[in-house]
Amino acid sequence: MNIEVLAISVGVGASIGYITNYIAIKMLFRPYKAVKIGNITVFPQGIIPKEKKTLAKKVGEVVRDYILSEDEIKKIVTSKEVQIEIENFLNQKIENMLDKDIQEFITKEEMAEKFAEIIEKVVKEKFSMFASFISKSMLKDILLKLEIPLKINQIIEPGKVKEILKKEIFEFLENEVPKIFLKANIDKIVEEKVASFDEKTLEDMLFILMKKHFGFINFAGAALGAIIGFVQYFVIS
Repeated sequence: MNIEVLAISVGVGASIGYITNYIAIKMLFRPYKAVKIGNITVFPQGIIPKEKKTLAKKVGEVVRDYILSEDEIKKIVTSKEVQIEIENFLNQKIENMLDKDIQEFITKEEMAEKFAEIIEKVVKEKFSMFASFISKSMLKDILLKLEIPLKINQIIEPGKVKEILKKEIFEFLENEVPKIFLKANIDKIVEEKVASFDEKTLEDMLFILMKKHFGFINFAGAALGAIIGFVQYFVIS
C-alpha cells in the first residue's frame, strides 16, 4: 500500500466533494441575474433569485397558516405571561389616572353645568314642591363658586374599574385581535416584504438562518469525497 498515493487520493476526493457542495450552495443564490452573451445564457440565474416571488408567497402562507394563525395568536394573547403583563400595566395606569383631579378631564364650567342638570332633575322628580325655588342657572352659579378639590377615585371605586377594564380588554384580546390579524392579511404583508428584498439581502438572511446546515453539507461533501477517494485507490490499485 502506497500511503502517499492513498493520502493524495483521499485528500483530492475530500477537496472535490467540499468544493462541489460549496459551489452548489452558492449556485442557489448566484448569479443574481442570468449571465448572457448575446442571446446565449452562459450562467443561468440562481434558483432562489429566480423563484423569489414564489418563495415570498410560500413564506407568507407559512406565517399565516402556522406561525400567526388565528389559533396561534389566541394562544399568545391569552397566555398567562401576557395576561400578567397586561394586568400589571393596567393596574399602574388606572391608579395613576384615578388619582388625578377631575378637572384634568372636564372644566369647572362643564362640571357645574352637568351637576346642575342632575340636581335640578332630581329635585323636580323627587321634591317637586321645591322645584319652583331653584333653577339650573342658580345651581350652576352656586357650584361655580364652590372650590371642592375632587379626585376621580373619590367618585369611582378603583377596584371595580380595574375589574371591568381587565375583563373587557382580555375579551377583546381573545376574540377580536386574532380576527384583526387575519383581516390585516399578514401573509400578503410578509410576501411583499420578502419580495422587496434585493438578492444580496435575501442571500445574507438565508445564510444567517442556515449557516450551520450549509456548513454540514460542505463537510458531508468532503467526507463523502474522502470515502470515494479511499475506495478509488483500492479499485485502481
